[in-house]
Amino acid sequence: MKRLLTILTIVLTISCYGQDFSVEDCLTQTVNAENINYLIIECYCDNGVEINKKLTETINIDITGKLESVGYHGIQNKPEEIGEKILFFKTEIKNDTLRLLSKEWTFMHHSFLIDKLIIQIPERMKHEIIKINGQKLEGREIE
Repeated sequence: MKRLLTILTIVLTISCYGQDFSVEDCLTQTVNAENINYLIIECYCDNGVEINKKLTETINIDITGKLESVGYHGIQNKPEEIGEKILFFKTEIKNDTLRLLSKEWTFMHHSFLIDKLIIQIPERMKHEIIKINGQKLEGREIE
């Protein structure tokens, strides 16, 4: 009986061993601002959004994000980078309005969150920031 308990303890200890990871990456996304007069940014962006107005006709979005897995008890591969598919904002244009939608999400032990966001826009452009509620990130999917 004592031997069985020892074996079970070893097996349970090994199965609970996780391989946590945290990968940080940064990229710049550029969007043509011709015919765009209004910008809507939708993101969780817990550290806020910095908007800089410049003499330009492009929108430059400097995105620093973090992809993490913490407390997961299975075997998993650590990605080398986050990449454009996740880091870049989804863009939607309607009339003279550009909507930037972040791809931030959480799911149990895993998450992708933006750490730092700096956006350069034309001086003439108006903008609005819509903060996504943190509770709405769970299971969120943006294609």
